[in-house]
Amino acid sequence: MPNRIISVIPVLVLAATTGTALAHHSFATHFDFDNVIELSGTLTSVEIKSPHSFLGVAVVLDDGTVMNWDIEAHSTALLRRAGITPETLLVGDPIRIRGPRSRRPELNLMFGSELFTSDGGEFETLASIRRPPEYRITDQREGVTGIDRFTGRWLGYIAGQRISDTPLPLNEAGIAARADFDPQNTPAMNCIPPNLPSILFVPYIYDIRVDGNELVLYHEYFAIDRTATLGASAPDTSTPEFGERIARLEDGALIIESTNFPPNRAGLAGNLEPNGNGFDVPSSEQKQFTERYTVDETGGELTVNYLLEDPVYLSEPYEGHISYHRVPDDTPMYDFPCDADIATRSTLNAAPRQE
Repeated sequence: MPNRIISVIPVLVLAATTGTALAHHSFATHFDFDNVIELSGTLTSVEIKSPHSFLGVAVVLDDGTVMNWDIEAHSTALLRRAGITPETLLVGDPIRIRGPRSRRPELNLMFGSELFTSDGGEFETLASIRRPPEYRITDQREGVTGIDRFTGRWLGYIAGQRISDTPLPLNEAGIAARADFDPQNTPAMNCIPPNLPSILFVPYIYDIRVDGNELVLYHEYFAIDRTATLGASAPDTSTPEFGERIARLEDGALIIESTNFPPNRAGLAGNLEPNGNGFDVPSSEQKQFTERYTVDETGGELTVNYLLEDPVYLSEPYEGHISYHRVPDDTPMYDFPCDADIATRSTLNAAPRQE
């Protein structure tokens, strides 16, 4: 049987397992989850990169003509956690792929949410970042107290988001700035990493370490290091794009207060996460961000309650929270070199903003 497009599948078939997800752009502005399709063909190109990967697939139609498709996929780190290694997908291999089609009907483009290889491999890449990981653990260390309770590797999972309103209490300037967002012209396309709180939402490893009084917050996504000296009165001024930080322990909680952020086109919310819901929201030099970390009694769940302030764009401070689950300390972390060509290509695939 020749390789061919198999079918267009009703969205309800996949809604429970895919949904929308976080990436360096909003899936909701790129892909239509009411138009899930499935195709089979031959791999013509394989680019496993960050912030996204791309596959080329040649599909032979019933009349013998060939239709070439682009398949967008997750970054190297997320594909590796889904079980896809550099040897899994090779040019010339047959493949079957299921996922939502691009919102731009002129493009032969879809997102590869489920991949089926000819050797029986089945790889699901969206639902795995929407549920707690099977390998989450409790803290097996004995006698751990104080700041050490927060140390280790943590992994978040997401509820997804669609193009909708924001929960942020935007004032008139904030509403206007959000309305001006252009999904084809974003900081992400220039490999500018997300800011706070957006970086806390991504389903990548969050590694927290303490060396003496030095606190190190490492985000696998974009390899962001935030540091602070516990109890110091002077703020840490490294990585100034993420503000200047003071950290302390208070009533069993880890408190991190960040101020003096530079203005950022996506500083209050990124289109990739639930506060942005398909739109970037900028921040001003008056932005302040407070994180309050707590760990449950098992040591297996980390909660970050945060307070976001910026009177230039917000009518009042906004409070939110994010949860993580502990994973083994030897859980691999992967390099995240942002490929500018891939980032631009992915961003330009978004449907243009409707006037």
